[in-house]
Amino acid sequence: MLFVQEALEKKKAEYVEKMKNKIAMLHKAAEEKKAMVEAKRGEEFLKAEEMAAKYRVTGFTPKKLFGCFGA
Repeated sequence: MLFVQEALEKKKAEYVEKMKNKIAMLHKAAEEKKAMVEAKRGEEFLKAEEMAAKYRVTGFTPKKLFGCFGA
């Protein structure tokens, strides 16, 4: 009886460890995806800032911006 109980405790401990590892892997994957999204957002923001600066310097308004008002 004691042997069966020890075996069950061992199995339980192994399963808990396995689930902890799985959760850690999921968190790591989520953090990586979050970092990628933040990096992409930063790049898009810089691109928009560069375009805005270019339009400010030239005084040119992009036609695409007001496309819905065009003829």
